[in-house]
Amino acid sequence: MHEVGHVPVPPGLPHLHVLYRTHPRGNGKARPDFYDPVTAWASMLAALEQVPGATVTVVADGGLPPALDEAVGPEHRRVLVRGGRASSSLRRALAVAAALARQEDGHTLFWFSEDDYLYRPEAMRSLCEAAAALPAADYLTLYTPDDSAWHAEHRSQPDQPVPPLPGGPVRVGGGLWQRAAKTTSTFGVRSAALRADRWLLDLGSRVGAPFDMATWHALQGLRPFPWRHLLADLEPAPGVRGLGKVAAKPLMRGALDLATAAARRHRVLVAPTRPLAAHMEVGYLPGSYDWAALARRTRARTAA
Repeated sequence: MHEVGHVPVPPGLPHLHVLYRTHPRGNGKARPDFYDPVTAWASMLAALEQVPGATVTVVADGGLPPALDEAVGPEHRRVLVRGGRASSSLRRALAVAAALARQEDGHTLFWFSEDDYLYRPEAMRSLCEAAAALPAADYLTLYTPDDSAWHAEHRSQPDQPVPPLPGGPVRVGGGLWQRAAKTTSTFGVRSAALRADRWLLDLGSRVGAPFDMATWHALQGLRPFPWRHLLADLEPAPGVRGLGKVAAKPLMRGALDLATAAARRHRVLVAPTRPLAAHMEVGYLPGSYDWAALARRTRARTAA
């Protein structure tokens, strides 16, 4: 009999397919001094070395940055899309993944990766082990940001906890995994769940930033927006088109609330208790690991 809270890893791991989303232009986020797109890409490839048979599709929104274009090389499939914003770019990647999912069995794991994440070497192997050992988890992530301060300032999206896994966190391989209320737009999903949930993922991307928080709440049966605050925190947008988008957001929020209430099945998202990847943005780097040292090792390995 296994110890309480321990789940053995089955012998066969799911096939992993990565959708790596990138854009040739940067953004205004505050970055740590060790950030660069090539290091982010190299860290993911290093992690994939521990997952035999993993495949990658680069979803390039508007093209690839020149340095990343060279780093990707000809060995990985590329798909050029036109999105422009994070939400529309994600929808393009979902469409690419949905087409691939029709050719895969329901256990194939799709990993949607943004281009500003740093991966620990064991990250992808641990992800696949957790997917194999926790069949009730439809979605998995390697990182959960601490955004409690944001929620405290925005009444439109209160922070909502989810029930724990039965018995609490479980040990899979060398790490502990637990339920998470939300993550970012970098996440894993089983092929069967992707096919069933694509419409909800699409709807969630239309409610305004930060759309990923709202989508994760909806997927797990937690109403994303209190009715009384449906019109709160709508960011201004210049121009007639921008005003039209702002006006449409309360309708999209209401639709997401109704879809959450009507859902017959609530999904489960799990995450490691210690992050195995980090969003390279100042203020959101997990403090339990030396990410700067990992970036240095990754660059040295790439240059060797």
